Amino acid sequence: MNLAQLLTQEINLAQQELGESITASGQRATGRTIARLRNESAPELARLLGPAHIGALEEGSGPARDPEAKPGRAMIEDIKLWLAARGSDASPWAVATSILRRGTRLFRGEDPRFARPTGTLREVIQASKGRLRLALAAETRRSLTSELFPDLTQTTAY
Repeated sequence: MNLAQLLTQEINLAQQELGESITASGQRATGRTIARLRNESAPELARLLGPAHIGALEEGSGPARDPEAKPGRAMIEDIKLWLAARGSDASPWAVATSILRRGTRLFRGEDPRFARPTGTLREVIQASKGRLRLALAAETRRSLTSELFPDLTQTTAY
């Protein structure tokens, strides 16, 4: 297996595991975050990309830098969908304003379901890095053995 194949295989697995981790942790509401995960692979590069807010799954979202910030239409619409998926009748504008002023409950340490960090992203990334490190080491050993000692793998002393 070459480097490009190793990277593609691992990035696909990491993407799948990240979606499963989001769901298993109870952080999946609308499924839009998981649907927006995507990966890019090139011969010597692989990247897992997601929406800008994906880091908030791990640490929460802090308050806006500008204390006078007002929620935008896109933020309100996203929160509206999230609230509907959760079965809440809270005001999307009020929730968005609260997040901008105080941060999310996860950020403030007030979400009883989660410790901070949640591990939703971190644990998947750590596991992926470990698997990739082992696979690369094994492939490097195999490649060096076959290139340095080509006859060793095809003949024996007996």
